[in-house]
Amino acid sequence: MRDSTENIYQQKVNQVIDYISANLHLPLQLDVIADEINVSQRQLLRIMRFALNESLYAYIARQRVERAVLYMQTEEMSLAKLAEMVGYANAQSFSKAFKKQFGISPKAYKDELHSRLEGYVQSSGNSNSLPSEVCHFEGLELVYIRIWGKYGEAEPYETAWNKLMRFLKDNRALIPETRFIGLSFDNPNVTNYNQCRFYACASVQKKMIPTGEFGTIRFQQGKYAVYTLRGSCSGLQELYNNISINFEYTIRHGMAFEEYIYYSKENSEKDRTYIYIPIK
Repeated sequence: MRDSTENIYQQKVNQVIDYISANLHLPLQLDVIADEINVSQRQLLRIMRFALNESLYAYIARQRVERAVLYMQTEEMSLAKLAEMVGYANAQSFSKAFKKQFGISPKAYKDELHSRLEGYVQSSGNSNSLPSEVCHFEGLELVYIRIWGKYGEAEPYETAWNKLMRFLKDNRALIPETRFIGLSFDNPNVTNYNQCRFYACASVQKKMIPTGEFGTIRFQQGKYAVYTLRGSCSGLQELYNNISINFEYTIRHGMAFEEYIYYSKENSEKDRTYIYIPIK
């Protein structure tokens, strides 16, 4: 595949994945997605099958029910409300899709997952309620590079962040005010590790043109509960588990994200990471 063709291909894949992630609460009709990236429906299906290693239909269905699990972990809500939040017309359709994916009902899955999370938290010795602050996030323009695979795996993460830094420098977009953000789209307690998506992101203050593996995304302003991790990022999953068990707010449609305030290769005890959870 020529460089120019590969560049266009990467852009279209990024557009589709980002569009789906932002609109899981909507019907997501094939013709609408195809129009969004200016390709035929047949081309869309072929491109995304190659990129995702699963059909686009299967990917959307999986994203819907896995997003539902995120909401189930942090808030009590009816099946009808849950179905609405992830784009199903009614509770029956949602329950059928959920059982097809996980083999059990939403309620049974929630009980099993909650029990598993409590076990993780208790074994870590951090089962107490967590301090948090509520803030109004002002929104950011971000440039990103996507990583597929196991969260936190050293080599691909280091490679991706290094590529992102070079991209920022080459485009004269790295400034003292640059903020570094991580988007974990999937929960490793739920999603197969090789299907987990992570975006290594940096804020930008000028218009960036998506190029190849680099995409752009707008983080909307909104209300968030903010938790602080002191120490190595290897403790992030443990903190997320603890947040799920001790969440005290009402979650809203949106993405949680991480902001890396300080990072030291030499002394990870100095590291600081904020976790933002969207709330009403």
